[in-house]
Amino acid sequence: MSYAVITGGSSGIGLAYAEELASRHFNILIVSNRDDLNSSAQQHLQTEYPTLEVKTMMMDLAVPEAAQQLFDYCQNQNLDVEVLVNNAGMFYFGATVEKPLSLSQKMLNLHVHTPVSLSILFGKAMKERGHGYILNASSITAFMKFPTVAVYESTKTALMSFSYALSSELKHHGVNVCCVCPGAVDTDLYNLPVNTRKWLCRLGFMLKPHQVAKKGVRALFRGWKRRIPGVWSRIFVAVSIIAPDWIVDIIKKKFV
Repeated sequence: MSYAVITGGSSGIGLAYAEELASRHFNILIVSNRDDLNSSAQQHLQTEYPTLEVKTMMMDLAVPEAAQQLFDYCQNQNLDVEVLVNNAGMFYFGATVEKPLSLSQKMLNLHVHTPVSLSILFGKAMKERGHGYILNASSITAFMKFPTVAVYESTKTALMSFSYALSSELKHHGVNVCCVCPGAVDTDLYNLPVNTRKWLCRLGFMLKPHQVAKKGVRALFRGWKRRIPGVWSRIFVAVSIIAPDWIVDIIKKKFV
């Protein structure tokens, strides 16, 4: 049985991707830097899907050598990787130059260097055998040039652009590449109060992780190049593209 490799798959959207792919009868390899969460995710999936193999690997995906190490591990273990989900990520608000340079460098590695490298390494193997799927997790901020998320949105823009081009290169070799660009998702990423998250979910401004995962995986297997889950997210993207500079200036004065 084939494997799905999910980076950042021990919690949040990543765990939802693991659950969705397990429900489609893929063995699972979860990769993250949280051994405790890896173990709990493994136990949960193994209980829900006892006929599947669920493996975990603790790794800091923000270091430059992470992609090659993960690929080599899968090769050495003879894992038939049919699906790669590059989901691992981090987030922060604030004036870019006031944050430590190391934080921005870590984000660049985690959002660009590692997923691009993994896409190339696994994408080549998938091309050679004539089939495979790569899902890269971007964000609706890839369409927005707003202050307080300068590094975050630029990394997500780069990953979206790369994914779109790679999809065109691999499509005729039996490999689907899809970039999923969600808006706000009900996870701990934004440090919002639980009641606020519930209210935003009821209004549809925030999606549950399983909703994003289901829509993302469906788009991947249908051969879509890009998916923006949620009506409100698509509206926000459209508005942000045409937003005048004075709106950006208001945001800048308030938060930077």
